[in-house]
Amino acid sequence: MEVEERKDLEYSRIKSLNQLDLDYKRLQEEFRNLVELAASIAGTRISLINLIDNHTQWTVASNSTELFQVDKEESVCYRTIRGDSYLEISRLDEDERFRDKPYVKGKDGLTYYLGIPLKIEGGANIGALCVVDREEKRISEEKKELLKLIAREIMEKLAAKRKINSLQVKLSKEAVKRNQLAHDIRGPLAGIQGIAELAELECNDENQREYLSMINSAASGLMNLTEDILNKYKNELAEKQFSLSKLRDRLIDLYEPTAIRKKIKLMVLHNKAQDSVKFPRKKLLPIIGNIIANSIKFTDEGGEVKVNLDVIETNQSSRLFIQVTDNGRGISPEKLRKMESLESEDSMGTNGELGYGLGLRLVREMVAELNGNFDIQSIEKEGTKVRIEIPLL
Repeated sequence: MEVEERKDLEYSRIKSLNQLDLDYKRLQEEFRNLVELAASIAGTRISLINLIDNHTQWTVASNSTELFQVDKEESVCYRTIRGDSYLEISRLDEDERFRDKPYVKGKDGLTYYLGIPLKIEGGANIGALCVVDREEKRISEEKKELLKLIAREIMEKLAAKRKINSLQVKLSKEAVKRNQLAHDIRGPLAGIQGIAELAELECNDENQREYLSMINSAASGLMNLTEDILNKYKNELAEKQFSLSKLRDRLIDLYEPTAIRKKIKLMVLHNKAQDSVKFPRKKLLPIIGNIIANSIKFTDEGGEVKVNLDVIETNQSSRLFIQVTDNGRGISPEKLRKMESLESEDSMGTNGELGYGLGLRLVREMVAELNGNFDIQSIEKEGTKVRIEIPLL
């Protein structure tokens, strides 16, 4: 396969995954029953759902409580998603591709592996359902077909999440209108209710008092309805929003294990004075995550990756500010020019990881979709600085 075609396919694959806008550490409960069923059918000790982005294999669900990450190139599942059918390896410890991997060595090392690609609508494989064991096994074709059904169920759930995300964008606009309408009628209703209560107290005519009581009761009911609408809107909004500290904690949770594995110091700092500001979480994790992962990949052992988060407010606008700085290898002017013109080329991370600059290309597109600004500055052998600003509505 030609290099450019391979790049295009890989870009299409990681773009399909990023469009799902998933929080990899929040999927365990949603898929727990399916991975437990897979392990039961296969008769293996371990069953996992692994999603593979531009840099990392993320275990997002397991029949145990352990969720972990490995570099994409180190994973067996990365081999699985390059094919259209399942990949079965009876003895990982005898396979020259994997026998020296840390997860194969030792008394708890893995021996058996069966992986089934997770194919999203459109044909891209974004990950794999895999069952593994510390002993050599044989799984019948009938059971493999059942595991394929579970893999399809996983993909149907993920496809549904994508559709829900799309609908939520539309519904959020309607929710804003609904919220504004509730606010607009709340004031007049309070006035009507107050006048009706006062008039009812001062009225001596029993029939008129009954009418006023009915008016007061109707106004009170509508006030309760507007309160319900506003409270529901606030709860819905809170679930889909980040604060700077919440975003900081989530980034540390996701990317600190990779940094520790490479012996790199990851610092995520935020402006505490702006922590009361809430903003949509849409696409923030894949945008920032791709930049952090890229910095970690191209920073040598003992280096640093620093993330700064802030909200910049002016009279005209409010913007989320993100800056990721590393003291890694940096990018030559020629390579940077090619990245900025989307002429990505092969490169190797500090541990030999493959990279095509596809993550930066993807980030540019996602930031543009949010009407934001993207800037990258780099000096070869000194490091790279990426600055992103996204308008907050």
